[in-house]
Amino acid sequence: MIMRRIAWDYGRLALVNRTEEKGKTLSRLNVVHLLRQSRWTSLFYGERTRRSTTVSSSESLDQSVTSLDTGFFMWIKAFWQLRDVDILRKSGKDAIQYLSFQRYLMIYISIITVLSVGIILPINFMGDLLGTALDFGHTTIANLKPESPVLWVHAVMAVLYLVIVIAVLRHFSVNLDAEEDEQVTRTLMVSNIPKNKCFHTPILQHFQEAYPEVNVTDIQFAYDIAGLVQLDQDRLRAMEAKVYCEMELRKNGERPQMYPSVCGHCCCCCTRVDAINFYQQEEAELRKACEEEKLTSYQKPLGIFFITLASDSQAHKIRTDFRASCKGTHNPQMSSMYQELGVQNWIMHFAPSPENICWENLSIPDWRWWTTAICVNGTLVILLFFLTTPIMFLNTLDLLNIDLTKGVEHLHSAYLVQFLPTLLLWILSALLPNIVYWSDRLIGHWTKTGEHHSVMRKTFIFLLFMVLILPSLGLTSAKGLFEWIVMGDKRSLQWRCIFLPGNGSFFVNYIITSAFIGTALELLRFSELFVYGFRLLLARSMAERAAVRKAVLWDFQYGIQYAWMLCITAITVSYSIPCPLVCPFGEC
Repeated sequence: MIMRRIAWDYGRLALVNRTEEKGKTLSRLNVVHLLRQSRWTSLFYGERTRRSTTVSSSESLDQSVTSLDTGFFMWIKAFWQLRDVDILRKSGKDAIQYLSFQRYLMIYISIITVLSVGIILPINFMGDLLGTALDFGHTTIANLKPESPVLWVHAVMAVLYLVIVIAVLRHFSVNLDAEEDEQVTRTLMVSNIPKNKCFHTPILQHFQEAYPEVNVTDIQFAYDIAGLVQLDQDRLRAMEAKVYCEMELRKNGERPQMYPSVCGHCCCCCTRVDAINFYQQEEAELRKACEEEKLTSYQKPLGIFFITLASDSQAHKIRTDFRASCKGTHNPQMSSMYQELGVQNWIMHFAPSPENICWENLSIPDWRWWTTAICVNGTLVILLFFLTTPIMFLNTLDLLNIDLTKGVEHLHSAYLVQFLPTLLLWILSALLPNIVYWSDRLIGHWTKTGEHHSVMRKTFIFLLFMVLILPSLGLTSAKGLFEWIVMGDKRSLQWRCIFLPGNGSFFVNYIITSAFIGTALELLRFSELFVYGFRLLLARSMAERAAVRKAVLWDFQYGIQYAWMLCITAITVSYSIPCPLVCPFGEC
């Protein structure tokens, strides 16, 4: 908390507001920043009148939360006073769905915690195979004799847990609100049209002839704006820095000076210049470059257009005609422009919301997209195959003559020895989602939703193998599991490892580490603090601090967080019967 408030205050929602004197000027910059993508999306969708309402409500929520967060522990009060409707206005339905899913999982874990601790744990205590009542193994299923009839209780509880989770998730799915964005449901996204045929008249003629009962209200084309987006971001950064320098001039009565080079605000390797003049000139040059790039972008159609119809039923009718059948074909209606436009090759989907589209990625060619996807996913598979668990990671370090244990041998700490494997597993499993996320950024998904889904699937599968499946079976990598599957009966899989008392304590330690150390590090956000410090070091002047703060505030990574949450839930549920003590910590 002290680091957040003194070092950089990166948790604030109002990034560039500093004083009431600066509030009005910089709040306009915030609106420009929030609306900057709408300039590009208006090319394809037209202006959305409710945008201003969304921005104003978002700013109102920011101000109310900031006014509540005035002390070191006032954020707790602000947290409890937030309502779902406030979160919906601020972050949209994805945030509400994520929090709702988390609540349902918490309810489910609470139920199985009560059942496991209240029923399974006393039954496990009835055995006498492992230690005394003070030993951890005395609480596990391994404490019972294999022929004990009370094991049927464990079997019945396993089936009961399955029924409960089905009922809970069924209730969650039924109560999900469907997307009600009228403009999106009436808009179709069509790709794979000839780039030299991206004109309004022939496409409109095709739909008028093929679907005379359909009323087309708008047709917009997508262009290669990857360079334009980057130039506009640079222009906005220069404009904000100029406004900052002008406010410093009004405040101090002196024109600010700067060193116009990388790391300029912390070194003096070149001649000082007037900061206002420098940023004015840079903004003018970037504005001119934006206009030139805009003209160039209009000459680079992507073979993608967005067509908006009068009603969602009309959009659904056309989408049905272009949907591939079980034979791999579709049946669009004919027109005089059918062959010329290559309608048989069109790929049609309901258009995502403008904020969900990664506009700069639409220009990536198909061959490049598939090549990058194959290379990136192939590398991840190799990583999964050979370096799945920390044990395999340590073995690889041994081959390189790197010994991590020498640094802690002199401490003679039993606690450190006990928690070191767990801590190492948590560190590697914490690095994994970031590796998957940044590798997926290289692929260039067309939508943010697609990117989050891809990251969630890959991260969850990777975490499941790394944290749960392979350690439970006593394997060090997916390579060992693959060899057992291929060799058949020549090798025996170590199924008994699942019921070892030490294995259960390992997962209890892992859940404790994730619940306390992992959650604390998530709240501290050390990764963003490191990136902030590095970017601030590279800044040319202190006027660029606002741009640096915006650059390090990433979108909430739903894919990574879903994968983490599901991994912890999977561990808790899997060991809730063999090792009931894992449940209370899994609820944390």
